[in-house]
Amino acid sequence: MQATPKLFSDIEIGDEIGPVTRVPTTEMVKRYAEAAGIRDLHFFFDPEQARQNGLERPIVPGPLTAGFLAQMLKDHFVGWQVRALQTTFRTPARHGEPLHLWGTVTEKTDQDGVPTVHCDLVAENERGDRVIVGTATLSWRG
Repeated sequence: MQATPKLFSDIEIGDEIGPVTRVPTTEMVKRYAEAAGIRDLHFFFDPEQARQNGLERPIVPGPLTAGFLAQMLKDHFVGWQVRALQTTFRTPARHGEPLHLWGTVTEKTDQDGVPTVHCDLVAENERGDRVIVGTATLSWRG
């Protein structure tokens, strides 16, 4: 089933994006590490190496977690293109730990005929820690 594009006129400042829950599995981390060509895997898979580096257990690569935010945006803003995604990583995500993602539309502009939307984004773990905070800019592809 094809999703209907979200029209600029239907988007309001304060609109909520999500919430969406994603669970990064060890298999996802393995596939991401292979695709990204990550060679130094000790933070991501070896519990002892993770502990030696000050982590409780292996973690999820930050760009994979940020990818969950990008996918949430693409699913919510059908027909739009993510032009910029800035993120700040606050605390590591763990394998198998649910991440709750959401966002808010903070601004909309139409400069030179290009409809643009700005959003604030959050990914939070089950303990209520903000794993990522960020902003995104999207523009209409049409």
